[in-house]
Amino acid sequence: MANLTAERRNRMAQILLSEGSIKVGEMAERFAVSTETIRKDIIHLEEKGLAEKSFGGAIAKVGLVEKPLNERALVHAEEKAAIAAYAAGLIHERATVLLDAGSTTNAIAKQLLLCTGLTIITNSLELASILSDAKSEVFLIGGHIRRSSHALVGGWSAERLQRLHADIAFLGSDGFAQQSGPTSVSYDEASVKSAMLRAAAKTYVVADSSKALTTAQFAYAEWQDISGLITSGSHAQEAKRLLKEQTRLLIAAPLSPGAAKD
Repeated sequence: MANLTAERRNRMAQILLSEGSIKVGEMAERFAVSTETIRKDIIHLEEKGLAEKSFGGAIAKVGLVEKPLNERALVHAEEKAAIAAYAAGLIHERATVLLDAGSTTNAIAKQLLLCTGLTIITNSLELASILSDAKSEVFLIGGHIRRSSHALVGGWSAERLQRLHADIAFLGSDGFAQQSGPTSVSYDEASVKSAMLRAAAKTYVVADSSKALTTAQFAYAEWQDISGLITSGSHAQEAKRLLKEQTRLLIAAPLSPGAAKD
C-alpha cells in the first residue's frame, strides 16, 4: 500500500509540475481513490515544497514549473557563463567528459568548442548540435526524446551509460532547497543523471545559486556522492549553508579581467 501511495504522489507531482495545477476531483477519478485521499496527497506535496493549495486542488509552487530550454538559457545567463568557464578549467587534456541536458551544460558545451582532443558524451540533442563542429570526439546517447529539455532518456540511455567510464561529469539541477542532494523535475532525467554519476570518476553539479532557493521532487544523488557544486550568483552563501560541508562548494567568479576563482 505504501508503494502505491508513493507512486501516486510521484505521478501527481509530475502532473503538477508539467501542467502547473491539479484538481482534486480529476485526480481522484484518474487514480481511482477518494477525494479525501487526494487532499492528503496534496498536503504531502505542500510539505515537500512542491505545491500550494488552491480552490479545488493545488498549483505548482512558484518557480517550479519547468520552462522550455530556450527560455531557461536566458535566465541567469551571466552566472551560467561563469560556471561554464570554471567547469572547463577542471577538464584535463584528452579527458572523457559526460554532459547531461540543460541550459548550464549548454554553456559548458560552448566552452568545450575551444578544446581539442576530448571525448564528449551527452544525452542532449541541443548539446550535440552545439558540439557538431568541435575538435573533439562527440557521442550522443540514444533514447526517448523528452521535448521540454531535448534530452534523450529512458532505459536505453541508462543501459548505454552502464557500459561507459568517464573521467568527469557535469550535471545540472532544478534546485536543492530543503534537500540532501540535487534534484530534477523529471524522474526520467533524474535516472539518467544518476547513471552518469555512476559512470564518472568525478561528478560536479553545475547550477546558478538561485537553485538554492528552489527544489524539485526527484533527488538523483546525495551531496556526499558529488565531487563538488559549481555555482555563481548572489545566493552562494545559501547554497553553502545547504551543503553542510558534505561536498566542495566552488564559486565561479564573474567573467571579468583579473577575476579570481574561489
